[in-house]
Amino acid sequence: MTSIEGAPAEASGPPQLPRQLGTSGLVAHYVTSVMGAGVLLIPALAWAEAGPLSLVAWGVLILYSYPFALIFAKMSVLHPTSKGVAQFVEAAFGTRAGRVAAVFLLLTLLAGNPVLGLAAGRYLLSAVDPTASNRAALLAGAAVIVFCLALNLWGIRVSTRAQMVVLGAVVLLLVVVIGLALPKADYTRLTPFAPHGWGALGSTLLICFFGFIGWENAAPVAEEVRDPGHTFPKGILYAVSCVGLLYFAMAFTVSVALPEPAAGQSDITAFVRLLQVATGSSLQSSGFLVAGILLLLTTNAWCLGTSRVVFALARDGVLPAGLSKLSAQGTVPARAVLALLPGYAVSVVLLLITDSSESTLIKASSATYLLIFLMAFLSAARLLPRGGAARLNLALIATTVAILPFFGISLAIALAMLLLSVVAERWLRKRVTPPTETGVLI
Repeated sequence: MTSIEGAPAEASGPPQLPRQLGTSGLVAHYVTSVMGAGVLLIPALAWAEAGPLSLVAWGVLILYSYPFALIFAKMSVLHPTSKGVAQFVEAAFGTRAGRVAAVFLLLTLLAGNPVLGLAAGRYLLSAVDPTASNRAALLAGAAVIVFCLALNLWGIRVSTRAQMVVLGAVVLLLVVVIGLALPKADYTRLTPFAPHGWGALGSTLLICFFGFIGWENAAPVAEEVRDPGHTFPKGILYAVSCVGLLYFAMAFTVSVALPEPAAGQSDITAFVRLLQVATGSSLQSSGFLVAGILLLLTTNAWCLGTSRVVFALARDGVLPAGLSKLSAQGTVPARAVLALLPGYAVSVVLLLITDSSESTLIKASSATYLLIFLMAFLSAARLLPRGGAARLNLALIATTVAILPFFGISLAIALAMLLLSVVAERWLRKRVTPPTETGVLI
């Protein structure tokens, strides 16, 4: 069909997102989806938990992350749609299972994603007012989330270009800080190697695990990746190498060079203290600013991925069809992006009412992410052809099942959310109208 000048032709069939993302954009999306708290905060928390033994936890999870990310990449090549993990489950176990997985995935993302924006707001506000109240920090975090949603309305090309430029500058700064801090290190801190006993390794793995949540966030943008079969393998190799090297370098630097916190100092000062060691001067505001910007990038990447999940679920009739409408240019699922506002607001408002920090969401939602990973790996066991990737996937299933019991109350919350997803899927199936064939706003 022809269209009026300046407007796209009305497409037949369900709305499709154009393939605009190349290898560099995919790498930027991968890295910013993962690297945030994992390089700024978690190394210090892991060191406090297990001392030098924490380096073993980092090594185990870095080795785990490559097959982890590789499986998601291979599944995204086989099923390059915005539904992500839900599409994998549907292909492996049927439509009903896929719909339940879709609802569970969406609930998890809406509940857990605000952690990143709220942490970014806390750092950015601390650069201006280190004594600001918790509620003020939460409001600053809410502003960060709104900013990222607004950036995503410009489209994936603009968003990822901004990500690449800022990410490159931040990574360069982190490398410089590590390089300046290591010559001032005290390597005697590496002994004794397990000051709190080898049993501390289990709890440290749980702490470090949160730093690796994000590899699955590339699956929802698979529909927008150019030549997925070529782009995903290259993108995942570059991204895992970058993140793994930077994570271990930062964890090692923290182990040998980070001074103990002074009385009254919070966890968020870890990077600031390392920056002071590296430069020999107090750069508290600058440290908070860098940390806030890095977490803002992560927030932006997660807003992008989650909006694509909303778009795909609306297109498939799990959510109201209106959320699958594209912008007039046919490139941005604007309604899906805006739908995240009320979704994220639930968690933020609850934290404001109870005057709780974003760490509450971390503890509550961590096991839900692990269940999502397990769903993806079980689906891959049925869908991947025999070979090395399939064997790696079986090892991932065994590892993930072994880790689950360590999550305690968070696992109970995750199972409750899964049950809620089953009920919600049945309710939505009866009430949501299937989408129409066209999906472009005129």
